[in-house]
This record gives sequence, C-alpha cells and structure tokens, in this order.
Amino acid sequence: MQVVPQITFEGLEATAATREAIVNEIARLESQSNRITGCRVTVVAPSHKHRHGPGFEVHVSLTIPPHGDIMVNRTTPDDARHEHVEVAIKDAFSAARRQLESFSSRAR
Repeated sequence: MQVVPQITFEGLEATAATREAIVNEIARLESQSNRITGCRVTVVAPSHKHRHGPGFEVHVSLTIPPHGDIMVNRTTPDDARHEHVEVAIKDAFSAARRQLESFSSRAR
C-alpha cells in the first residue's frame, strides 16, 4: 500500500487488540489485491443514549486506481453480534473482501 492506512475510532478508546485486528484485516485485503493504494477505517461505537439499536459500525474505504474506490459501511441494526467490536470488524472486512473480489473480476 502506498499510503499508511488511516484508522479512527469514534466514541470509544482504541485498544491494542482492536487496532491489531484491523491491521491484520488490512493485510489480508492487501494479499488479495496489490492494487490497493489507500485504506481508511472508522469504527463507531453505539450510542449510549439508546438501550437498543445498532451495535458498532465499521466503515472501510479502499482506494484502487485507476478504477475508483470501494466503500463498505457496515451497520446491521438487528444483529446482536455487533455489540462486540471484533465481530463488527470481521463482518465489515469480510464484506470488503467480497466487494474487492467482485471488483477484481470485473476489472479483468
């Protein structure tokens, strides 16, 4: 990757384990495609104002020139598993890998 990945956290403190999980997932994406030049990841904590509702949100943006960007905005309001940040991260990057695979097959 040409640009250092940007990882931000909104509404929660970044733990070493969470940051490492994201870095490992980015490495998996890079092993799938050498065309990725940039990556931005945002992890958004659920609002404490509501007792029920969406869990963690994970947004992944990949820059793949000359074709464009892949955006994954992972929010599943009725998936109780997303109350755990690790699960939300894995789901978002799984979706990103699927989109990257689809993107790569169309670019051929």
